[in-house]
Amino acid sequence: MNRRSLLLALPLLSLSLATLAQTQSDNILTLYVPYPPGGPSDVFARALTPGLGRQLHRTIIVENLAGASGSIAASKLLSRGNTADAVLFGSPTELVMAPAILKAVKYQPSDFRLVSLISKPPLGVYVRADLPANSIDELVAYAKANKDKPLNYGSVGIGSVYHLAGDALVRAVGVNMTHVPYRGATPLLQDLMGGQLDLAFFPVDGNLAKMTTGGKMRVIGIAGPTRSPLFPNAGTFAESSTLPKFTTVDVWGGIFTSKATSDSAVQVLHRAVQAAMTEPETRKAMELAAGVPLMPPMTLDQLANFYSVEITRYQEAAKRANLEAN
Repeated sequence: MNRRSLLLALPLLSLSLATLAQTQSDNILTLYVPYPPGGPSDVFARALTPGLGRQLHRTIIVENLAGASGSIAASKLLSRGNTADAVLFGSPTELVMAPAILKAVKYQPSDFRLVSLISKPPLGVYVRADLPANSIDELVAYAKANKDKPLNYGSVGIGSVYHLAGDALVRAVGVNMTHVPYRGATPLLQDLMGGQLDLAFFPVDGNLAKMTTGGKMRVIGIAGPTRSPLFPNAGTFAESSTLPKFTTVDVWGGIFTSKATSDSAVQVLHRAVQAAMTEPETRKAMELAAGVPLMPPMTLDQLANFYSVEITRYQEAAKRANLEAN
């Protein structure tokens, strides 16, 4: 190739490289997880990823962005604008509680759109292995008998669902307990199993059930209407004699997009997630993470109604709790 031909070919080469880079970029979907690897949200997200990638014919990259009760990841999603190249594995903590509690969070729950609901487990009371309490009644008795040495309870951040539940328990018991916020579930669970933390509310799911088999932490109560098949010996609060009327919020997790994402893109994502959930391999992984049968699929209209109701419920709970803000 002579010099003139080379000069003429350079613009075409640059254009081809730019087109290739753009094509590769368009083929990537980033799935933001608001907490470190190993936590409940991360486990569900990674169980879904292979099937979702196959359905969309795209490469799915899971990116963990922990901190500020999950609001860092939620804010990152919104910063992407109306593109369909990023989604969030979201929960009430970062989508509803964070903007209600944390002054630094500027987004609103309505800035997000629910594409698919993945899990909706009840909360359980997880305690360190050597805590001298095997039931809700024994926990209440122990807390009251040791007022000079208050128990501590952990959460994934100020204003999180787990903070809200722990605060409700403190108010119900009527004794002081110390709130210890973490950047995610993984470091919290490490301290709980290591004995540095006394208790925490966490989802009752298959992944956490496996973590209790080593005997380093236990579940002594279920904040739901019925006992869980994962922990059949753990009674509900309704079964206790000390806190039979105790109630708190439950928790859920799902795939969210920015509200600015086009309807057509949302519909594609919705169909892809639903199809992925029917794949035997993906379904097996998801059921293993959940520990119970998966929730039935919902239409986009049903999901919108569910999310709207949950926003109101959590905002009201946040006002009643009057949790510390910063």
